[in-house]
Amino acid sequence: MKALKKLICLFVMVSMIMPATSNLALAAEKGPDIIADSAIIYCGGTGEILWEKNADARMEPASITKLLTCLIAVEELDLDKKVTITADIEAIEPTELGVYAGEEIAVRELVYGALLPSGNDAAVALAVAVAGSEEEFSILMNERIKEIGCTGTNFVTASGLEDDNHYSNARDLALIAEEALSNDFIRKVCGTAKYTVPATNMSGPREIENSNVFLYGKTFDVQGTKLTVDKYKGVFGGKTGTLATDYTTMVTALKYDGMEVYCVILGSTVFDRYDDIKAVMDFAKASISKYVVFEKGDKFDKVKLKGGATNKVMAVAAEEGFVNLPEGASASLVTTKCVYTDDLQAPIVKGQKIGVAEMYIADDLYGKVDLVAAEDIEEGWFLSFLGITNFQTILLGIILAIGAIFAVTILVLRVKNKNKQKEIRKRKLMEEARKQLEREEDLRKRDWHF
Repeated sequence: MKALKKLICLFVMVSMIMPATSNLALAAEKGPDIIADSAIIYCGGTGEILWEKNADARMEPASITKLLTCLIAVEELDLDKKVTITADIEAIEPTELGVYAGEEIAVRELVYGALLPSGNDAAVALAVAVAGSEEEFSILMNERIKEIGCTGTNFVTASGLEDDNHYSNARDLALIAEEALSNDFIRKVCGTAKYTVPATNMSGPREIENSNVFLYGKTFDVQGTKLTVDKYKGVFGGKTGTLATDYTTMVTALKYDGMEVYCVILGSTVFDRYDDIKAVMDFAKASISKYVVFEKGDKFDKVKLKGGATNKVMAVAAEEGFVNLPEGASASLVTTKCVYTDDLQAPIVKGQKIGVAEMYIADDLYGKVDLVAAEDIEEGWFLSFLGITNFQTILLGIILAIGAIFAVTILVLRVKNKNKQKEIRKRKLMEEARKQLEREEDLRKRDWHF
């Protein structure tokens, strides 16, 4: 009877635990619970997708567009270049830096104005400064997104204002965000919470703040509703976008456990945007299980090269190599394969790429890290094209010199020995001749005839 009671209790406990476990597994499979129509979690540097929701659906990017606008402007223009604002740019709405016709303002300040308060006027001013018009600038935008690797994006406005031909998707926007934030200045601006635009010829200083309030935390009013957004540790950049109350977008760049993660949501509401992106970032952090395969500067192999003072150069990792291990996966599944540059030729400069280290989880390629030369290798001497180092050339020269000296010594000794033998034979002959003369003289004195 006691055994039966124990079995019943065990059955009840298992029945209570199993649904909870199933729900957790289901939640992990479904991903974060968000209002947004489309979303993605993308690992910078590795290209791994941690989670996605309708990531290839065509959507309006809204002001996330400004990341690309500012990237191109920074690449094409001097940051201190003065841009003269026209009346058309002054009239642009709805979000604006607040520039004036005839105002002269530096490219640097326009970038801050476009990315922090999401000024449409600042974005268009940058486009016109680069290409002469927004239409011409859109051509540059579409060329640049192809270089980045976007396949579902077409831009026609520099600001991200709504247009039937202006579209993108969560996957492409993650790539654009990664590319933009790889630029040091864009990264600095996107990570700035508040900024003072210096006085110009037509305005005093302007105080602006970043609409990505995860950088600093804030309570603010949205159409009569109080929203509180706490500072989110690890967020180092991003961009918001708003087209209507029921259509907002956002991308955040999050650094967690040494990994950079880009989170994108499209099609949320002004009330749910920050909750959505926070849920996505929380899920991203919970999904990361970083395993360091090798450290920056770790040594790999000595790679053969031709034409150098030495015929090998040490390969070291240019960056930390890591993988995100799937839940339950063993580190023993991680392997590394090194692929080196063919026919490596001197001279080699320290830090020069000489190969890549490929990291695999099981048989699947996860990512690559450049392998670089650990030292300078100068051009070698006349035998270096045969792979003979300068040191080996010196040794070879010493060996040949010793061999030559030995050969000459042997030759000299042989000549001396030959001369000595000749001298000995000569002395013997002379001795024989002397003795013969003595015998003949003795016979002559004795008058012997025999």
